[in-house]
Amino acid sequence: MLEIYMLEHIVTFAETGTLSAAADKLCISQPALTRSMQKLEKAIGVNLFDRQKNRITLNENGKLTAEYANSILQQSKNLIEAVRAFDRSKHTISIGSCTPVPLSNIVSILTKTYDGMIINSEVNTDSLLEENLQNDLYDIIITHYKIKSDKLISKKCGSENLYFSLPKNHNFSKRKSLYLKELDGESILIYSKIGFWYELCKKEMPNAKFLMQHNRETFKELVKSSAFPFFTTDIMIKTGNNTGGQINIPVLDKEANVTYYAVCKKEKQNRFKDFFENLGNNLFNMIEF
Repeated sequence: MLEIYMLEHIVTFAETGTLSAAADKLCISQPALTRSMQKLEKAIGVNLFDRQKNRITLNENGKLTAEYANSILQQSKNLIEAVRAFDRSKHTISIGSCTPVPLSNIVSILTKTYDGMIINSEVNTDSLLEENLQNDLYDIIITHYKIKSDKLISKKCGSENLYFSLPKNHNFSKRKSLYLKELDGESILIYSKIGFWYELCKKEMPNAKFLMQHNRETFKELVKSSAFPFFTTDIMIKTGNNTGGQINIPVLDKEANVTYYAVCKKEKQNRFKDFFENLGNNLFNMIEF
């Protein structure tokens, strides 16, 4: 009878070329590896090796066996990963988002809709959001654009608009609106964990000096006392996160005014039917960020 360890042994031998090197890689003794190869030959019923004095090599039968063994090991690994993923899916819902803001209410709705489930969430790049959704690493993703695909379902779940928050004595503090490029070259406070917003600002303001803050509480303290401009949004303003007395001016760039979509695979539509029914367009009414 073939055992998995025998397949691992012949694949390692094929990769390394010698019994001693294979034994070292497998962390077993050379005699133990020799016995394993003998058992494999006996189980298959044909010679797999050319044996010479002080040397053993795979013959054509052995090379074919190693190829099949490698394929079987990969299938075995895939089986384990698939079953583990299936088991996790029964207890866990994984969410990926393009920015932190939508996650608060999305997680809240999921928690209320699916009592007892573990909700995992994280912020990721646009490309990885779509890739991980396709690979079932995410059950639902939140995007700032609508994905056109007949294999996905999506529902609008809110919107957010970018603002500059400027000191009262700033040259542009009396403006009604601004474009991102108008503050290009200035020093601007920015919180690091804002998802796609950072890439947008960096693209449109290549000469700006972004004073990156990785700690949310530190960023809030600097906002209160600093004379530097920073970014905010209409959601942040509504929830009272701007406490430094700055002037909030909307950004006019088309890309700075986004609509969010909750997206999942059509094959999971029945599983998340209740979630999409409970998901309204007023996603951000209760956000605490």
